[in-house]
Amino acid sequence: MDIRSAAITIWNNKAYIPTPARYVNEGPFTNLEPIYVVNLTLSELVPVVQKLLFSKHEILPNPTQQEIKFRRDLLPKATGAHSWKRLSKDGIAYDIVLTEKELTLEISELDKKGRWIFPLEKQLKFPPQTDLSILIQAMIYDNKKRQK
Repeated sequence: MDIRSAAITIWNNKAYIPTPARYVNEGPFTNLEPIYVVNLTLSELVPVVQKLLFSKHEILPNPTQQEIKFRRDLLPKATGAHSWKRLSKDGIAYDIVLTEKELTLEISELDKKGRWIFPLEKQLKFPPQTDLSILIQAMIYDNKKRQK
């Protein structure tokens, strides 16, 4: 099954959107550079998310345990949060996932340990041909609602 994803992290009223890649054998997604930094507007978000969602995702060899241990995460550094703990505490994460069957906006919340999780009950699901701007509007609305 072809799965495409775009991860969006909101930090200090900016959206950070890393280039997605997959590991061999349909493994999990990972983040690569460049990381796009855009304002929280439809006119800036939609083209970047569309580009990343519909471009071919790079396929990487499965990492060794040693590589996983020493891998440096890009988002905490790019945002200036410097750690996942601070980024998840003060930021918000969203994933947009596209399959042949649906287009999904996954909305984060914090678990008891302060880590992002994406509960099924917070997912917004649409037919795969849905205009991406509808999901982006829902994300912007959710972000504004949390800022109050």
